[in-house]
Amino acid sequence: MRTRSCLTVLTGILLAIALAAPAGAKTMTVFAGLPPKAQMPAGVTVPKALNFNGFFGRTITINVGDSVNWIFSQRVIHTVTFPAKGQQAPPFVQPDPAHPYAGFNDPAGNPFWFNGQTSLVTPAAVALPTTEKSTDGTGYRNSGIPPGGKAYSYKLRFTKAGTFKYLCEIHPGMRGTVRVVPKGAKAVRVPSAAQDRATATKELLLARQSATRLNRFSPRADTVVAGHDSGSVAWFKFYPSVRTVPVGGSVRFITSSKSEVHTVAFGPTAYRDANEAAVLVTPQPAGPPLFQMNPLIFLPSDPPPSLPPYDGTNHGNGFLNTGPIDSDPKTPFPSSATVRFTKAGSYTFECLIHPGMEATIKVV
Repeated sequence: MRTRSCLTVLTGILLAIALAAPAGAKTMTVFAGLPPKAQMPAGVTVPKALNFNGFFGRTITINVGDSVNWIFSQRVIHTVTFPAKGQQAPPFVQPDPAHPYAGFNDPAGNPFWFNGQTSLVTPAAVALPTTEKSTDGTGYRNSGIPPGGKAYSYKLRFTKAGTFKYLCEIHPGMRGTVRVVPKGAKAVRVPSAAQDRATATKELLLARQSATRLNRFSPRADTVVAGHDSGSVAWFKFYPSVRTVPVGGSVRFITSSKSEVHTVAFGPTAYRDANEAAVLVTPQPAGPPLFQMNPLIFLPSDPPPSLPPYDGTNHGNGFLNTGPIDSDPKTPFPSSATVRFTKAGSYTFECLIHPGMEATIKVV
């Protein structure tokens, strides 16, 4: 039986007992994305549509034997992933011809075109946390995918001096560094917890200032832009929030984000809400479960390369999805999608990857 949420699987495998730390060892805090509300620094206000794809503080210095505790955003999921020495991190999404999509019908009862197509999966090595609680910088370490909307942290103790770089598997360009120095080393000063927090606060304030500038944006008249991002700033908004076109007119949907992908999906709110789980988790007879990307989100509703005209009745209830669009030429996703509107009306659309990110097309 297909499970529509990965939360139970992911949280059920987390280990509750950490390895004992040596006497006198310290634990330093890094925020993976937007800090939880209770830990938001004074003076940093963040509207609901704004998120940060960054580690705060981005570079942290600790002694050998100390730990770092990453506190995760409760708005958007991130990972903390240390690739094995000399290796690349595993991909966040990869094709899986052994488990093609099957059993997906549209609201009118017709099979979607992607049934029988190679599925997209997140490898278990990315989705699940590694069990080791310490690292010497040589082996692969990973937080796994946090349960969205819930408190989550990942703690790792560093047993060897060195400079260790890590990344978020989900958001390209989201990277951090842990510098580990021998205890008592005179050449490198290890900041206190208060100093580290001051640095993180400064980084957050700079990101917030950048966000204010980025939000002053208006695209050309025949275009809707998903997000308007730079650096660690990620606006979960469509620009503009309302676009008016004549009957028979078209709108080109694009994204300016370098670290996010977005979709444009029309249809009833109840139908979109019922299919918003990004990952479909299927237990396997042996080994870890299958983490299959939901094709109703990550594939277009109609066979590529182009979408059919939209009149509010597509697929029986008005469902139409562009699938992901992004600005990264290295991904298989297109950089834009165009929809022609053939019937007057007001049509709300949403990014299915980021529920609540909505806007409207008015056809007159």
